[in-house]
Amino acid sequence: MKGYHLAKARSGGFTLLEIMAAVAIIAILAAISIPLYTQYSQRSYRTEVQADLMNCAQALERFNAVNFTYVGAADTDADGLADGANGTIGEDICAANSVRLQRYAITIAATPNTFTLTAVPDVNGPNAEDGDLTLDDAGNRTWDHDDNGTIEVGVDDNWEEE
Repeated sequence: MKGYHLAKARSGGFTLLEIMAAVAIIAILAAISIPLYTQYSQRSYRTEVQADLMNCAQALERFNAVNFTYVGAADTDADGLADGANGTIGEDICAANSVRLQRYAITIAATPNTFTLTAVPDVNGPNAEDGDLTLDDAGNRTWDHDDNGTIEVGVDDNWEEE
């Protein structure tokens, strides 16, 4: 009878071994899921800036239709308004979500007849080593996949994953 009471008293709690096993399982799941979530976030932020580049390109086409030039779409004095040819794109031209959330900076290099938009990842952001993305007036897209500063033909001349 004495053993019956002892077994009944122990059945209400967890042993140290059971708790350690549960902690180990949670650690393994975290070790797998956190890197996957980080990769997913980076891909979604990259997709977001690609959409922003496309929207900015459309805004530049509207700007060009009114002004007959792309020059004047850059914000050269940091007041948010477009007033030059090269620099950060004016917020009045294109208010990009990835810029507002400080994940990327979008710049423009413009001539009267051409433009190139460049998205540079924030150095402290989640995509810091992701490489620059560009889009020009002809629709050409590049992405420096390996962030080495050069665009390699056949590798970096698109926005697709490797």
